[in-house]
Amino acid sequence: MATYCPLYIGGSGEGEDPPFNDLTRYPMAYAPTLAVHYANAFVPNLFAEVGKQPVQARVAVQHLAIPYGGPMPIRVLAAIAAGQAPSEVPSFVRTWYRDYDYLYVLGPSVANPLPNLLEELNRSARFVLYKIRRTP
Repeated sequence: MATYCPLYIGGSGEGEDPPFNDLTRYPMAYAPTLAVHYANAFVPNLFAEVGKQPVQARVAVQHLAIPYGGPMPIRVLAAIAAGQAPSEVPSFVRTWYRDYDYLYVLGPSVANPLPNLLEELNRSARFVLYKIRRTP
């Protein structure tokens, strides 16, 4: 069985999908999917529901597949990690910090909202890539 590194996608804004207010940000939304090939990553928004697109998540990782929606705003991800998840947050997002190894945040750079949990690996004007630290 092949190993993979799960990569979750968040957003520094309010989760506009697609980002119609600034279409120059739109291509960056697809950048994380390159990690599927180059880093053997599981990127949940690459996959689709049965019958929609030909790419399906393997059975072993279907529990990580996102059935709908775009990037979750970083403020919501921070609230979830702090144990204050809003009631409207879908169940498949509530354990993001345990289910994934990396967090790719799309949008304008913002300060690390969870420095005890997220280690910054790379940054540009349009994204930040974090390694999610595991607590013992």
